[in-house]
Amino acid sequence: MDLNQMLRESLVRTLLYSVQYWQQCSFKSKLELAEESGIWSIHHDRGSQACRTLDRYLNLRTLPSRPRTEDVLRTAHFVLHSGELKSPLRKQLESELKELLELQKELSLKISGQS
Repeated sequence: MDLNQMLRESLVRTLLYSVQYWQQCSFKSKLELAEESGIWSIHHDRGSQACRTLDRYLNLRTLPSRPRTEDVLRTAHFVLHSGELKSPLRKQLESELKELLELQKELSLKISGQS
């Protein structure tokens, strides 16, 4: 598997763990995560609200071709800072965040080495 694909999979896992940990700690929805973090846009359609961009990042098939890695990183950091619950899910999120940062670094070094 190439680094790009590994990074994409890690992005999805990191955001999934972020949303799950947010819900576990705060008992709030992913829409409230989008609102409170200010990272993800919220759309108002016919009386309801949706965070479609965040939703696209929760599935490998719908992840944009050029994902905004920084938004996922910021979300994970926001959630970890907001939640104080020590749980296996927090450990998974911390581990996945570390993996994502390593992959991002490897990919950056690979790209800069090709220039």
